[in-house]
Amino acid sequence: MERRQIGLKLVMDCLGLPVKIDTFDDRLVLQKAIYLAQAAGLSLGYHYRWYLRGPYCPAVAEDGFAIAAALSQGLDEAKRWTLDSSSLAKLAKVRRLLRHQALPSHVTRLELLASSHFLVHSGQAAQCDAKGITDILRRFDKPFNQQQVKTAIREMVGHGLLR
Repeated sequence: MERRQIGLKLVMDCLGLPVKIDTFDDRLVLQKAIYLAQAAGLSLGYHYRWYLRGPYCPAVAEDGFAIAAALSQGLDEAKRWTLDSSSLAKLAKVRRLLRHQALPSHVTRLELLASSHFLVHSGQAAQCDAKGITDILRRFDKPFNQQQVKTAIREMVGHGLLR
């Protein structure tokens, strides 16, 4: 495993999420969890852009496949490494954020959180404009309503991912 892949694996372990790539939902969880970890202040070196299901980074997908291949062969170089206390503190914010489950699925929640954050962070929508965020999400066939967006924004502010 390369250094960045080890970092990705350590982050997912800290969040209590497996590095799985078997299904579309597995890959979506990986993408959104790493996006939110970086939103919390971790510098993993991944650069996201908007795609059909919100923020997406091809390098995260590539690294996820590489990690899964290594793990399938019984190789987990991340076991020899640990995250520093600053990184652990930042990830604790994300872990607490992910604990609240207001939507029907964990995958749906991750998509809402990461997509809403991306739209605000990239300047495509104002943080205080839940209707504007909802309208953008609806243009991409996302089923989220204005109240769900408001709740997601409020929770991200409460956990320090937005101001």
